[in-house]
Amino acid sequence: MTQSATALSPLDYDPFDYRTHDDPYPVYQRLRDESPVFHNKKYDFYALSRYDDCQQAVRDFKTFTSAQGTSLEELKAQVELLINTDPPVHSRLRHLTAGLFTPAKVAPLEQAVRDMAGELLVPHLAAGRLDIIDDFAARLPMAIICRLLGFRREDEDLLRSWTDTVVHRDEGVFAMPDEGMQATLRLYDYFNTEIAERARAGSTRDDIIGLLMAAQAEGRIDHEGVLGYIYILSIAGNETTTKLIGNMCYQLHRHPDQFDAVLADHSLIPGLIEETMRFDGPTQMMARTTTRDVTLHGTTIPAWKKVALIFTSGNRDERHYPDAEQFDIRRNPRDHLGFGGGLHACLGAALARLEARVAMEEILSALGHFTVDETNLARMHSPNVRGFTHVPVSFTPC
Repeated sequence: MTQSATALSPLDYDPFDYRTHDDPYPVYQRLRDESPVFHNKKYDFYALSRYDDCQQAVRDFKTFTSAQGTSLEELKAQVELLINTDPPVHSRLRHLTAGLFTPAKVAPLEQAVRDMAGELLVPHLAAGRLDIIDDFAARLPMAIICRLLGFRREDEDLLRSWTDTVVHRDEGVFAMPDEGMQATLRLYDYFNTEIAERARAGSTRDDIIGLLMAAQAEGRIDHEGVLGYIYILSIAGNETTTKLIGNMCYQLHRHPDQFDAVLADHSLIPGLIEETMRFDGPTQMMARTTTRDVTLHGTTIPAWKKVALIFTSGNRDERHYPDAEQFDIRRNPRDHLGFGGGLHACLGAALARLEARVAMEEILSALGHFTVDETNLARMHSPNVRGFTHVPVSFTPC
């Protein structure tokens, strides 16, 4: 599309349109420049696209509440979920497990992550081909979160397929598809069965579910809250890191000079992680709901309207980052919005960083230089999460 044609086309931001999933960044640029407070009349939500506006919104939970859900769809279930609460409820729920996800606490998992990464890569080394997502990145984070939750290893693929289905959205449909609802019910049934089996056996395992069951016994959380907690951790522990690994590999492929630099010096990998989270992070958008009228940039958002906070648009805001549309692994943008911000900053950020670092160290050590088959790339479809379902690569066989 030519620049003149783009200038004449009406500005629209529709996170349920599959075309938006393919390449949202030109739309984000126009939102920041032309309509930093955008109103989608079709679905009646507003969108903030500049860094400062998104940053301030995530820090002001009294005005931009999470209690009505963090997706644009109407919140139907009133279960206390960590991501759908504000203080004091959110503080109580977060404190139940926050101590388990500090950098110091997740550091001992490094060898387990490295062993699993090597185990997943070895079968493909002689062939010189693998799918970064299907063969590796979709399996590694689920294996680790299942270990932390105490789930059986043989159930990992089943749980991953259900969580993938929960996140998927049909094009142009402003609701979770029936398949997603069914997958949610199956997950809850699985969790209920696991908890019931532990209760019958009097099990006191040293894992997250054991911790939550103990908190329930002490009256700090109810049974529905335990189920919701496990549900959120199962999805968040799988989707975000899976897509981050795929996006990192894709960006290295698209930027050969930086690929060569990382191959030569693995100490650049943490910078690669942070820049990918900024430039093409998996969490594109999270929603909030206004509790009062809010006026920004001459536009008033009425009270009790859903607001999309487009984190990756904010991360590409040249008002905050010089040369924001350039991918630069030496930038080290630690204040990016890729892990959210404020009280709802990602609980598992340290674990995601560890998994992504180890994954890339093992990929680069085992594969060396690889080439992405761009003709067979496939994307997932979600208004919130952006990433690939398939990233086929080729490399020199070992």
